[in-house]
Amino acid sequence: MTTSPSSTSTSGDEPVRALPSGATYVEALQDTALCFRGTDLAGAEVRVDALGRPRAISGNFAGVFSLEVGGTRYAIKCFTRAAPEQAARYRAVGEHLAGLDDDWTVGFDYLDRGILVEGVWHPVLRMEWVEGVNLLRWLDRHVDDARAVRRLAERFAHLVDRLAAAGVGHGDLQHGNLLVTADGSLKLVDYDGMYVPALAGLSAPETGHRNYQSPDRTAADFGPSVDRFSSWVIYLSLVALATEPALWRQLRDEDAEHLVLAESDFADPAGSFRLATLTGHPDARLRGLAERFLDVLLHHRAAPPPLEPLEPLDAVEPSGVEPFRDAEPAPAKSGLPSWMVDRLEPHRPAPPPSARFGDRPRALTALTWALAVLLPFGVPAAVLVDEALALADASALLAWAAATAAGYRRRPERAQARAARAERKRLVAARLAAEAEAARLDREAERIAAATAAVKAEQEQRRRALQQRHDERLREHQRAVKQHLDRIDQERQSVAARTRLEEQRLLVRRQKAHLREELAKFRLALAGVEGVGPRQLANLQAVGIRTAADFVGVRYEQDGLDRVAIFVLADGRNVSAAGVGEVSAVLIDQWRERLTARVEAERPTALTQVEQRALRLRSTEERARLDAEHRRVLAAAETAIRELRATLRAEQVALADEMKNANTTTAHTRVDHDRAATEAAVRLERAERAAAEGVTRADAFRPITYRRYLRFLLTGKN
Repeated sequence: MTTSPSSTSTSGDEPVRALPSGATYVEALQDTALCFRGTDLAGAEVRVDALGRPRAISGNFAGVFSLEVGGTRYAIKCFTRAAPEQAARYRAVGEHLAGLDDDWTVGFDYLDRGILVEGVWHPVLRMEWVEGVNLLRWLDRHVDDARAVRRLAERFAHLVDRLAAAGVGHGDLQHGNLLVTADGSLKLVDYDGMYVPALAGLSAPETGHRNYQSPDRTAADFGPSVDRFSSWVIYLSLVALATEPALWRQLRDEDAEHLVLAESDFADPAGSFRLATLTGHPDARLRGLAERFLDVLLHHRAAPPPLEPLEPLDAVEPSGVEPFRDAEPAPAKSGLPSWMVDRLEPHRPAPPPSARFGDRPRALTALTWALAVLLPFGVPAAVLVDEALALADASALLAWAAATAAGYRRRPERAQARAARAERKRLVAARLAAEAEAARLDREAERIAAATAAVKAEQEQRRRALQQRHDERLREHQRAVKQHLDRIDQERQSVAARTRLEEQRLLVRRQKAHLREELAKFRLALAGVEGVGPRQLANLQAVGIRTAADFVGVRYEQDGLDRVAIFVLADGRNVSAAGVGEVSAVLIDQWRERLTARVEAERPTALTQVEQRALRLRSTEERARLDAEHRRVLAAAETAIRELRATLRAEQVALADEMKNANTTTAHTRVDHDRAATEAAVRLERAERAAAEGVTRADAFRPITYRRYLRFLLTGKN
């Protein structure tokens, strides 16, 4: 495990350079002769997807491609985002791991002049290709093999111990970086954030997968103990699944990026449904381990203690790691596991020799020979000469038949044959009964599996329904709070609008007062308006017009052939002054407008400080009231949300208890059934063997028949 010489051309202090995107790497890798020009990877064969394009395993900061060259397969990591001191970090990691003799390591070379993309060389990491699956996918396939999962947990604990002994911290210990090979070995990949002693004092380039790291972890947490938290998370998950495989489907959603526990459980352990399930589990070993991890979360989350693995349940090798088998031992030809076959008869006895008749009875043999010799001559003669003699011969024949039959029935061989055939019949019946029981248990297993699936589906539905009810209550509460806050915001806006309107109203009033006060200083009698003499002034004074402030305008009405001037007074009344015609009225109005324009140019543009202070006081009081109401609403909302969450947690805990009891009952039912099925399989195997042996023993007595007995009497041969 080394860094290539080409990597030395880049200093660890080199500025971070811009790197291609994953799609750009895909385009470049379609011509490996070009993108790896002048290197030993030139012309390599790239593993492609269904569209014939280089297939990438994408990560946060890189894409990994599978290449084969010269019969050797490599994983090529193409970086999409460079980290400061990247080359120096990999060089330090490579040098440290090269001195270890651990099977979890994966060889790699950091190549600064690694791949040519759009005319520019970029670094790559060339890694040894590992045939294996990540921990999540492995558990998907093997979670129901509790023995294999338990062995993997022990191997993982051994891996954590080896990392600590080597002073190494992986930095991102999670399912995607733990590969399980075909022989069960664990391989660690992705060394981007790895700590080795040569990197002491630096910060972590990444903080790891959120579902495996402490919520308190920062980039400053970079040292040999950086994996402690994630080690607890992974080991506890594996022990839980080895204890009860059903937890895999009970505590996680399909395709979730975590094992049994996730980030939300670390952030709020008191409200964690998953932790409550583990700390309340009926298995004492699992419950104790979960309680220790809960103590880590509550009191040591920022600085967890080292992993404390359980004592192995099975015998272990001297190395401390139990032999790993990916699956159960291969079944024997009978279909039973090897451990069960070992409990049966180790060898089937050889077939017994065919049964034979023993000694021949002399008298019955002589009689048989006499009848056999004389009967062919005596019977025809007797029939021709004397009917009585024929009857005598027939009687003799019958007596011989009766004697031989009685002799056959008394033979011990016949009794043994009857006993063997009866035993065969009994054993075959027992085998059929064992087959029927095994078939019944198979049907029962299907029923239990269907019932288990139905229970799980119902539990999942209830869990989702519980979450949906909580979410709906939360949304309803949030809608009500939002409506209340929106109303407060509207009132705040209304207060601001009212303040502005009041300010404008007061300013207009002040400006009007200023206008009236200033115009009142200009008397019409002193204005010297052309055509307005003493008589007209007297008539104008008579209708209330003495100064420029007394009227606001003039309008005209037709009176026959004349137009009458109508003065609009300040109070809104309309008056006419005798002797003041249209021309004089126009001149008077123009005098007022000139004065108005001059006065308005000097009108006040702001309220007085007293008026402004009064307005601000009223506005501040209104806003303070609304702010206080806003705070009360938020405080009440937070209280309500806490109560909703507390209710949810209580309902989840109650549901978890109910589900745990139901799952425990189901598990006991399954264990009882599996035990009965195992016993039935043993009985069936024994019954099949016994029946086969009974058939063999009965077949040995096939020669024991009455006809063969007669031949035995005549010839002495069986």
